[in-house]
Amino acid sequence: MQIKCEERYREALAHAEETKNPTLRQCLDKLEEWAKNDNGELILTKDRSPLSFLFEIRDADGNTTINGGLIYHGRPNLSRSITFDPTIGWQTHT
Repeated sequence: MQIKCEERYREALAHAEETKNPTLRQCLDKLEEWAKNDNGELILTKDRSPLSFLFEIRDADGNTTINGGLIYHGRPNLSRSITFDPTIGWQTHT
């Protein structure tokens, strides 16, 4: 995994740990598995929403195979993203 936003990453990990919310780790594990299935790499960058990320999975040739958001839905929900599962935590949006 390539993290291009270390400060945001540390902030999100700390929040997940503090609130005992497992969804960030679950989403990261899922995205890393997707990357592994493509023999590729997961890349995280900072999203405009608090505690959220943009993600991209690139295959071994450097081609993007999927991208989207790893979005934190909090209370209040500042993500400006729609979710059909209104729980507090991180969700993958593609």
